[in-house]
Amino acid sequence: APLHPVMPALVEVYVNSILVINNKGTYEYFNQPITEEEIRRVFRNSIFGVNFDPENKQFTPMEVDSEMCMDVNIDKPTLASQLLLIYYLLLYEDVRLASSASLLANGKKIKSYSMAFLSELPIKYLLHQAQKDQLSYGGLFSPLLRLLATHFPQLSLVDDWMDDQVFGDTCRHQVHVNISETSINEAFQRIEENPYRTGKILKAMLNKNPTDIWPFAEIFVRYVKSVLGDEVPRHIQELYREVWLRLNTVLPRCLWIMTINALLDINNRNVTITQENILVDPLQVLRCDIGVFRCGPILKIILRILEASLAASRSQLSRHLLDKPLLEKSG
Repeated sequence: APLHPVMPALVEVYVNSILVINNKGTYEYFNQPITEEEIRRVFRNSIFGVNFDPENKQFTPMEVDSEMCMDVNIDKPTLASQLLLIYYLLLYEDVRLASSASLLANGKKIKSYSMAFLSELPIKYLLHQAQKDQLSYGGLFSPLLRLLATHFPQLSLVDDWMDDQVFGDTCRHQVHVNISETSINEAFQRIEENPYRTGKILKAMLNKNPTDIWPFAEIFVRYVKSVLGDEVPRHIQELYREVWLRLNTVLPRCLWIMTINALLDINNRNVTITQENILVDPLQVLRCDIGVFRCGPILKIILRILEASLAASRSQLSRHLLDKPLLEKSG
């Protein structure tokens, strides 16, 4: 940073050189798309590294590329490099979907990036970082926002963006408590007998940056059902929702799937809902513990996930129609 104004245009030319056919029906230039493994390597060394570490898979496994990829040594990728890669990916998918009919008509088989891969990238978080520093990333923010609203409407919900603006301000809770998996376990296991301790942990989490508490997201979400208890104070439930909304600014799609699975009705044991299930049938979000409907703050979380899932499902249908164009006019 600051990002050179030519860089977004360079990415655009590069994408067009892979996908766009000229008037003669041939490719003037032919470059190879960047492989998923090369992109994954950049993010593996970022603050989201655990999400891309093959030894520590917490979320939906991503497909592995079979292509050869360059050996890139990246110790600590910059925000600029991550934003440019996100821009490349979104622009590539945008141009590929727009050109899919002509590509198929010319018999050209082109690589597409899987939804499982795209869903694990911190697109929304990086876009917010660009928004905060528009002097450095101004030329990239507008085209990125356009692509996000077009292809990932679930990441551009108005409520989410308003929450994110609020979280940018100084936190009002000044609590100094050591946050660890053990302390979170102990706080939630005695939530009804000692809600004060749970409240202290939740306020301490609110006092941190969302990326600092993301490593505890899985264990935090695991205890969502314990917050539904009749003896749990409303104040604790509201604090839980606030922490959840903070985590929602980092990797929202991973958080939604974890939350849905943690709240699944006990009768549906041995069933795990995946991102694909939600895209096909968004109403599966409502297959949750009946206690959710008696707990206002947690119901708000479920309604937020449902709104995002419905938007994602509509977007997936549009993507599917563009991916499988009807080449013949009749029949």
